[in-house]
Amino acid sequence: MMLRINPAWTSTWELVFTAVYALEATVKVLSRGFCVGRFSFLRDPWNWLDVMAIITGFLSELLDFGDKASVVRTIPRVLKIITVIPGLKTTVGALGQSVKGLAAVLALALPGLSVMALAAMLLFQGDLRHKCVIHWTNVDNVIGAGISFQETVSNSEHYYFLPGHLDALVCGNRSDSGMCPEGFVCLKAGNNPNYGFTSYDSFGWSLLSVTRMMSSYWEQLLQLTARATGRGHLSFFVLLLFPGCFLLVSLLVAVWAWLCSEREEAGARALRQREEEFTRVLEAIKRSEEEEQAACRAALSPEAGGGNTESVEAPSSRPACRWSCCGCWRQLRRLPSSFTASGFFDLGVVICLIVNIVFMAAEHFPMTEHFEQTLYQAHLVFTFIFTVEMLLRLVAMDPYEYFQVGWNIFDSILVAVGLLVLSVAGSLRWFLVMRVFRLARWWPSFHMFMKLIWTSVSALRNLTLVLLIMVFLFSVVGMQLFQQDYESHVCRISADCQLPRWHFSGFVPSFLIVTRVLFGDGIEILWDCMEVSNLTVSLIFFTVVLVIGNLLVLNLFLSLLLSSFSTDCLVDPEEESNVRTAFRQICGALGASVGKSSHVNPDHPDNKEVPSKIDDHGALTSASWWAPTADAEKTSEDDEEKEKKRPPAFPEDRPADPEDRPADPEDRPADPEDRPADPEDRPADPEDCCSDKCYQCCPFQDVDKSHGRGRVWSNFRRACLSIVQHECFEIIIIVIIVLSSAALVFEDVHLQHRQVLKMVLARADQVFTCLFLMEMILKWFAFGLKKYFSDSWSWIDFLILQVSVVSLAADAFGFSGMGAFQLLRTFRALGLLRVISRIQSLRVVVQTLVRTVPSMLDFLLVVLALWLVFSITGVNLFAGRFHYCFNETSEEMFSSDDVNNKTQCLELHYGNYPEVSWKKPKLHYDNVLSGFLTLLRLGASSDSLDIMYSAVDATLLEFQPVYEAKTYMYLYFIGFFITSFFTFNFFIRVIIEQLHRDQSAGKNIYRTKEQQKYYKSVQRRLRMQHTPVAPPQNCLLARLVALVTGRPFRAFMVVVICLNLVTLMVETDQQSLEKETVLWWLFFAFIFIFVLEFLLKVVALRQHYFTDGWNLLDLLVLVCSFLGIVLEKYFVMPYFLPGYFIVLRVVHVFRLLYWAKAIRKLLNALMMSLPVLFNISLLLFILMCSSSLFGMFNFAYVKRLHSIDDVFNFETFCSSMTCLLMIGTSASWDSFLIPVTGSPPDCDPDAENPGAAIRGNCGSPVVAYVFFVTHIFLTLLLVVHLYIVVVLETFESEDAEPLSDDHFEMFLKTWKKFDPDASQFIQCSELSDFCAALPDPLRGPNPVILAHMEPPPLPGDRIHCSDVLQALVTQMLGDSGKMNSLKATMEEEFMANPSKTSCEAISSPMQGDEEMAVQSVDNGGGSALQ
Repeated sequence: MMLRINPAWTSTWELVFTAVYALEATVKVLSRGFCVGRFSFLRDPWNWLDVMAIITGFLSELLDFGDKASVVRTIPRVLKIITVIPGLKTTVGALGQSVKGLAAVLALALPGLSVMALAAMLLFQGDLRHKCVIHWTNVDNVIGAGISFQETVSNSEHYYFLPGHLDALVCGNRSDSGMCPEGFVCLKAGNNPNYGFTSYDSFGWSLLSVTRMMSSYWEQLLQLTARATGRGHLSFFVLLLFPGCFLLVSLLVAVWAWLCSEREEAGARALRQREEEFTRVLEAIKRSEEEEQAACRAALSPEAGGGNTESVEAPSSRPACRWSCCGCWRQLRRLPSSFTASGFFDLGVVICLIVNIVFMAAEHFPMTEHFEQTLYQAHLVFTFIFTVEMLLRLVAMDPYEYFQVGWNIFDSILVAVGLLVLSVAGSLRWFLVMRVFRLARWWPSFHMFMKLIWTSVSALRNLTLVLLIMVFLFSVVGMQLFQQDYESHVCRISADCQLPRWHFSGFVPSFLIVTRVLFGDGIEILWDCMEVSNLTVSLIFFTVVLVIGNLLVLNLFLSLLLSSFSTDCLVDPEEESNVRTAFRQICGALGASVGKSSHVNPDHPDNKEVPSKIDDHGALTSASWWAPTADAEKTSEDDEEKEKKRPPAFPEDRPADPEDRPADPEDRPADPEDRPADPEDRPADPEDCCSDKCYQCCPFQDVDKSHGRGRVWSNFRRACLSIVQHECFEIIIIVIIVLSSAALVFEDVHLQHRQVLKMVLARADQVFTCLFLMEMILKWFAFGLKKYFSDSWSWIDFLILQVSVVSLAADAFGFSGMGAFQLLRTFRALGLLRVISRIQSLRVVVQTLVRTVPSMLDFLLVVLALWLVFSITGVNLFAGRFHYCFNETSEEMFSSDDVNNKTQCLELHYGNYPEVSWKKPKLHYDNVLSGFLTLLRLGASSDSLDIMYSAVDATLLEFQPVYEAKTYMYLYFIGFFITSFFTFNFFIRVIIEQLHRDQSAGKNIYRTKEQQKYYKSVQRRLRMQHTPVAPPQNCLLARLVALVTGRPFRAFMVVVICLNLVTLMVETDQQSLEKETVLWWLFFAFIFIFVLEFLLKVVALRQHYFTDGWNLLDLLVLVCSFLGIVLEKYFVMPYFLPGYFIVLRVVHVFRLLYWAKAIRKLLNALMMSLPVLFNISLLLFILMCSSSLFGMFNFAYVKRLHSIDDVFNFETFCSSMTCLLMIGTSASWDSFLIPVTGSPPDCDPDAENPGAAIRGNCGSPVVAYVFFVTHIFLTLLLVVHLYIVVVLETFESEDAEPLSDDHFEMFLKTWKKFDPDASQFIQCSELSDFCAALPDPLRGPNPVILAHMEPPPLPGDRIHCSDVLQALVTQMLGDSGKMNSLKATMEEEFMANPSKTSCEAISSPMQGDEEMAVQSVDNGGGSALQ
């Protein structure tokens, strides 16, 4: 805690430091000059920090500006660190240049956020003020008579508060909104939630609320809005806020990644230039030394001192620590040298490490004395083994060679710590968990991860130092700004007037707050800070910390990612070959012994390939939606070459990718885009029904198909094959799948009260099951059992169908109430996943995802190893220390002064207070498995503060927690978050590398062939220039066209649009009647202007008006504005539709984006990625629907606790979808996990659910954990791919508009410099200088290329401006269709010169020079003859 009254010596030191800074500045001024000259003192911007530090230092001593004014003195002093450390100024300068590149994104983000904020304000203005207020008829029973209605509403004591909440319960008056408990009514009263800072009442607060959607704690905003306005308005979040925020964030990441890559390339180029210069200097020095040595040799005799030098230098090159002087010792070293060099020795060490890790992971709480003694003895044994290993390696390698290897140094440190733990320091036992990192020596992926972190961090040390300096600066500034306010006004935010956990009263708490904000959290701290301090200062400080801090973190993340791609050979092949060689020898010996009894035919062609090279997931990459095949994805180039050489004789040998299929119709699946139009090209005969072994075992199955029953059977199978191959067959099956899944939506908790609907759904289930059974039988007959069951998608269809069949059988026999059959029925929710195999776009996405599975599994093992380290460390630090004494009646925890330990708590429990119990939280570190669950919540949830609070408050074993007893335990969680930062970076790297390999192999990534064609057509369309409207013959219409297409008219409409936005922004909740009337008439005035614009453009442009997308958008907004007026006037449609039509008024702002080229490029990149985004989003939607059905079937009757209430629950499909939306984004999913994993005594397993056969309101922990982890991982994977798609499209996007009006203006401005008289001509000799003066992309080439451009010069050695422009454009665009679209624009820009048309052009500049030379020769020859 920082002292409020600074001691006297601080002012003395302030004067000393200020004097030192003044002396430094004086020396710089005397040496470099003050302001005159290029390298003078003031010409360097960094020296202004010295000036500011000196001025603020002396002013703060002379004048008293208060405590907050010390910030002005602190900032320049801290930033001076950047000028001291070498390389930091360059890094900061590069970051500043990169920020300039974000101008386009910021220009797009500002109107985008404004539109979303205005839309939210128009929809939800004043809704969050609705609260549950006690009914006025019950007021007399509470506080007595004589209380008016207004006093009842305005008194906060009459509001309903949930336990542990500071804000009243928000409610709504709609059917799907939050309800109030009995005795309370929903009224609009009081302030908004969170001290009044969370609202949509004005544009500013709405903008702050919308910005929360891109940061932290947005789930609370979603919950409040849903409770106040109903679940129907969640469509606003799903359709506008979530996609809008995703696109803005993804574009920001993409542009910043592009800027980082450019900066990396520029740094690499500068490094290469320095290396080349250094190499040249070394070569020059070497040549000069060789010349000097040659001169010396020539001057001296050959016998002078040659051997003397070697005899003197040889002993100095020998290391002093080599033990090779004694021959006996060398003989003794041979045995341990050969033993430690063997692969079996390394394999034994690895096995010992794994067993040691298992013993460390076996520690738990509580442990018996015998088990604890066993672990101690195991620790002794392994310490002895690793000590012997170290001694053997030390003897075999001698100390010098031993300590030259980094892994040996690490091993020796661990051995020393192990011996120290055995002797005196038992508290360091947790450090032995670092033995897990020894596995990285023989684990290639783990080794690569660790070396990647080390090399990247060392390469980015300057950027890391800048981040640390800014964190320190923000911590000090926050402490100086808000420390006094927190201490003076703490009673505003705390009922007991005690400082909260997160405050600015000290450097350490301030540092923790800044660190938390950098991780994207801390909106609650902002509310507290605005409540106790100045609102504007708090907003500015947190905005600066959030923006600068997150940009630095994002820059570090992307730089780390980009630098990791340039790292080569991260794994030492010699280190990993020893263990693999030994393991391969053991497996070979075991395989040889087992192979003697094996019945596998080695001559069979399927056995000639190594089975391990065929991935188990390969069948999922099947591209056929009608003919299942057991495809195998090959991940290595050797496997692909083998597949090309092998004949596709078997279904499993056929390539999975549509582009790699054989041309033979019999071997190619009939994909919709590859199926031939001629029916004769299809397979004539179906394949054999069973495998060859079945025919060998049962020869009677092999019948003659040429006549008799065999022919009838063959014709029947051909008929079945023609049915399943028909285009409409799969469409019908897709419709049936969707209908069957839609029927499951109605099987919610209300179904028991709707008997007619229940009967209809039961019959529909039977019908759908029969239809799917018929489909399966048809495919059996058409493809055969062998081919059907060789495809993974067919297996999914088969298993889901079996679930439905077993469920119907259980209902028929009366076993549907059994737990096993109830659990089995829930898997019907996976039926919607069968759509994926029948839609090609989804199948391509799944194939891309499946190809990343092998790399992701390896990455997952690395993550599990890292989490194992933190889990074992957590068990050693916190096992048995999270427990606390709790009062069930008051729902409060005892303080340590009242109850100190478990013994005192149990005495109260067994005494007269049975409601007192000794409890532990749901997530703890009592064992390694619980530690993994705790780490999962830390890494995948945005709300994990209670775990950190428990760790910080933990004291001794089975003692009551003490408030912030060990604040240094925050370091454990900071270390875990930093590790998660690197693991997530490694995760992104793995995905991008796999995508690059797939793209290099020519495989489809995310897109189908039709979408690839769309991609290319959009590229061509975006590159095409907009053809101007031909002016009509009528003079008035021509002037009208010039008016509506001119820039003054556009500028006027821009001003009107901005004024319209301003009128929308000034609206507030509970505004005066006069203000509302003025805004209403202004709205009609803008409508009149937009109608007038529409009429003018329609009259002027005629049918061309409807060819421009922006004009169509204006028309849509105009029509919707009129519809909004009508609907608001007469209220003829549902309550929320008028608001949505009014929201469309703000879409006018996007017309401003048309004139920004950089923004157009970003929007073009988004358009190019729309097909891929649609594919992944559709797959994500199907996953969400299936997960929602599964959650509804399993957790519909759980007890309402934490986040599960009357709005957010699993009782219906819509509410389950809402919960899954929050869970999938890792937003406080633990508050949903706790109720669904509830067990007695927190729930009642025998509670009756009215109308339902299911009893109890407890959850299923196993099902819940598996379901939540699976859903979160799959959702995270798809969302990451969404971001990667936008980033890659932005990287690969080309300029969709190569030439625009801006380029022609730049051309004209440059031409005027060479043609000041506006004659439209310049001399041919000036052409090279003119082309060099042009800006990009018209900047001219060298004279050699100019000779091939051939802009024809005119007599007098002149050249016309239009000819130069046409030649430059032709050189840039080539002879393509783009030139035709530019001709009209060029003709408009440059009028034909009469002097040019009367002159005959020379074919080329070179030809003109040649003619002039010939003419000079002729003239010279003529004169000579004369």
